[in-house]
Amino acid sequence: MRNSIAHGWHMALRTALLQVGASLVTALAATPWGWRAGAAAAIGGLIIAAGNGLFALRLFGRGVVPARSALRSAYAAEALKWFWLCAMLYLAIAVWKLPFPGLIAGILAAQVAFWIALIATR
Repeated sequence: MRNSIAHGWHMALRTALLQVGASLVTALAATPWGWRAGAAAAIGGLIIAAGNGLFALRLFGRGVVPARSALRSAYAAEALKWFWLCAMLYLAIAVWKLPFPGLIAGILAAQVAFWIALIATR
């Protein structure tokens, strides 16, 4: 049975590492359009990977808890992840003025890596 906290941590770590790898590959692929495009791709992917890491930390950080607390942790983890995503995208676009195509390429690469990681563990 795969419902343990340890399995959740293992999946979160595996997913985050795959997302970081996909982000770095995308950043290398984007460097012909300039170092800023490569940096934007890396930052975009790392935003997504860090958001999923925050989600896992909030969800699994308390260990074994009653079902109601686990559900509240899941809601709080998702809210934390969305707050992180909105704040970081605001910084990346409005403050740091990163190139949008590179940023979106990194975000998409990390998200596709997330889906691949979930499918690969079935």
